[in-house]
Amino acid sequence: MHTRVAGKAYVYVAVSGALVLAALATSRIELFMLATPIIFLLLSLAFEAGAPEPKYTVSTQLQRDRCFEGDRAEVCVTVSAVSRVSLLSLHIMLCDADNHVLASRHFTLSLKPGEMRSFQFELEMPIRGVFYVGDVVSRAYSPSGLKSYPDRVWTGAECIVYPRPDTIRVDWSASARSRQHVGESASRMAGDGLEVSDVRLHMPGDPVRRVNWRATQRHGQLYINDSLRDRNIDVVIVVDGLADVGKSPHSYLDCACRAAATVALAFLRSRDRVGVIRYAGAVDWAVPRGGRNQLYAILDRLARVRTIQSFVSPNMRLIPRSVLPPGSLVLVITPLLDDRSIQMLRGLAARGCNLMVLYVSPMDLLVLAGTHARPSGDDAALAERWWRLKHRSKVAQLRSMGLMVAEWDGVSPLGACLSSHFGAPGFRVGREAWRGSARGSVL
Repeated sequence: MHTRVAGKAYVYVAVSGALVLAALATSRIELFMLATPIIFLLLSLAFEAGAPEPKYTVSTQLQRDRCFEGDRAEVCVTVSAVSRVSLLSLHIMLCDADNHVLASRHFTLSLKPGEMRSFQFELEMPIRGVFYVGDVVSRAYSPSGLKSYPDRVWTGAECIVYPRPDTIRVDWSASARSRQHVGESASRMAGDGLEVSDVRLHMPGDPVRRVNWRATQRHGQLYINDSLRDRNIDVVIVVDGLADVGKSPHSYLDCACRAAATVALAFLRSRDRVGVIRYAGAVDWAVPRGGRNQLYAILDRLARVRTIQSFVSPNMRLIPRSVLPPGSLVLVITPLLDDRSIQMLRGLAARGCNLMVLYVSPMDLLVLAGTHARPSGDDAALAERWWRLKHRSKVAQLRSMGLMVAEWDGVSPLGACLSSHFGAPGFRVGREAWRGSARGSVL
């Protein structure tokens, strides 16, 4: 057992020596009497030389090992003493995935044999990610407090913080190939469904429930509503993790993960199949599936998304067919900070996917985080203008490729941004334009 003398013991030695020298120099007994208790305290180290190390255990429990951004996690740290612990110092920490200490608390206590102490406190989880709550570094001291025993590290519990999704409306089914399973998206095949595709004259054998009574009363003949079958579609969300900008909780990756979680929740509620791909130095994905379990599988992967510095450019054409089904709807969330993002979009377009791009403006994120100030000189203003024009040219390049690009600043409502760019034409321009069409004039 390796023990060491505490730092304050050396201070006591220096203070007692100074008092003894001062007493001899001035011939005053009062100074020597002041040094006597310190000398007896230092002599106690000789009697503690063979003392055994105190035995104790430290455990950490979390009420919930998974939560959303903004939730509070309750932590309980329990210390159990097997033998007498004269003095115990506990340093309880909250660490991120890179073992950076984000917050800490310090406790000092003494325990009798068989005694148990519990410390309960709450932590607010403001950002997504993987955190290690309750990592404890403990150090036991001798009864005099002048000798310390080796530090012991107790591993805490892992807490996964999911990005908090919002509730939005999606109407993108017209751009994706429907599957054979029943869903809430209108397919391109005629059949029983809620989406009206056409109004025609009645033919023998048509069911009565499909009669359009309004058109029938207006024209004096029976009119029938034709509808489209309700089927589900495949949606794949690609999060570009090649670069990050801004500060948490308003960094690009935080905003991108919230947007991906919001879109995934909206389509899963429509009984569609949703998958996610993390595009960084290494490609990671979740195969498109449906149901509540798929939502938590996507949230778990989004909570672990972070930037990986790598010069490798993964080839999107090598992703398995089950991850990117033919005709699926692919939403790419990217800040276009890396030129490899353009190559990734070209690879997805070559696979025949219905590609949509959500461009998150990095300049707006810097202004939001407060790390970007307005340039004061002419050179700085010229550099900012050149930087904005460069990104505008990238967006124009994507639109020249035939891709639909939506621009989002990370703060405005996501549903309004996506619906204005990707929504159905009737939802974008309003109902008046639909009434003026050939089908609307019949009604």
